[in-house]
Formats: sequence, structure tokens, C-alpha cells
Amino acid sequence: MLTRLDHLVILVHDLDLASADYRRLGFEVTPGGEHADGLTRNALVPFEDGTYFELVSFVDPEDTTDNVWGWREFLPYEGLIDYCAASDGLDSDAMRLETMGFEIDGPDNGGRRRPDGSEISWRSARIRQEGRLLPFLIEDLTPHELRVPSGPPARHPNGASGVSRIELSTPDTESAADYLSALVGPTHDTEASARLGACVLSSVDEAGATIQGPSAVELVCEEPGISRELDPILAHGASISLRSG
Repeated sequence: MLTRLDHLVILVHDLDLASADYRRLGFEVTPGGEHADGLTRNALVPFEDGTYFELVSFVDPEDTTDNVWGWREFLPYEGLIDYCAASDGLDSDAMRLETMGFEIDGPDNGGRRRPDGSEISWRSARIRQEGRLLPFLIEDLTPHELRVPSGPPARHPNGASGVSRIELSTPDTESAADYLSALVGPTHDTEASARLGACVLSSVDEAGATIQGPSAVELVCEEPGISRELDPILAHGASISLRSG
């Protein structure tokens, strides 16, 4: 079953610059490595709740070859482009979704090499859709702590400890809520279209939205009395807010 939010993908042009800028925003950033397809590399911003930001850039921006997630279509845009749900049984989840009428690509094998040389592997599946309203799915083959930095929970100077809400832009919030409910089950939370673990998925009506998908993320903050938006320039186009839990 789909257990929780796994991570959010933030596309950037220059991974080293973006990593430095996210540190300026008060995040701890860990180098991730290059993906097995050789097309992209990443850095991670891990949170105590087990979720993380994936800062990802294409190794060669001039190469027109795209990866299996189709992220190159977003260039030259920077910002939130995709999100991922964790599965503890990807084959059964894919079969369940197919019986509900969803078209699924995969599961396929994936991986990357960490800077220390460790090889990480996983399986992923993608739901065919217009836009990115629904997440792609992932199941670890190697231990999860290899894919996400191990050790004590990441303590960020800005106090962020996890992802509490994702806003999903869509021109049709009613249909979006139905799709999300079908994916992860109904919710009785009037503030949410659905939930992935502790994370609220909230569909936001944007009549002019050309691509449905994640448009803003709210992080829970350990410090009391915090409510602020982070600088979108330093966040490389991502709309990120901090709110006290």
C-alpha cells in the first residue's frame, strides 16, 4: 500500500548554486549523486518525518534526451515539478490502481551512485496523466537509509522538521479530489483532498493552470510563532512556507 509522502522534486538549473542557496535559507543539504541513466544528478534536503526535497538538475541541459519521469519538459522553468509516494508493495499497488482504471507505466528499476560510491536501487511506477496531479510511486530495493541520508534526524537551522501540506494546482478541484481519494483512500478532513501519511494533499482551484500538479509546499516548524514564506529566488522558483506545528 501507499504509506506516506516520500519526497518532492524541485528542478534547478545549477545544482551547486541551488544547494548553496538552500543552505542560505536555513536547510541542511546533502549531496545525492548521479542517477543510473546518467541524465540527472541530485542533492537532498531530508526532514525528521522521513520526507525530503530532491533538488535535481540535468547533467547536460543541451541534451534533448529525457528521463522516464519526463522532467525535461519543464526546462527552462525552475521549481516544484513532481512528488512521490512511498509504497511497501509496488506490484500490488500497481495492480490495484490498474483495476481502478488507472494506466500505469512500470514498475521499472532505478538507482544512482552516491558520492561515496555506494550503489542505491529502487523500483518506481508512474501513473499516466495530464500534468502531475498524482504522484509517482517508489519502493526501495536497497535499505531506505542509503537513499535518504542516514544517522540522526536532520536538524535544520530554520527549524523545519517535515512536510505538512502540498498544494496541487488544478482547474477542476472536484475531479482532483476524486482522483486523489481513489489513489490513497477517502479522507474526512475538510481541509484536505487526501492524505499521504501525515501530509495533507490540498487541490487548489487555478482556472488558468496549464499543468496540474504541486505548486506550493508547507513545512512544519518546531519553533513557536513561525509563519513565513521563504524567498522564492533563493528557493529557485519553489513556493515554500514555514508554519509552527
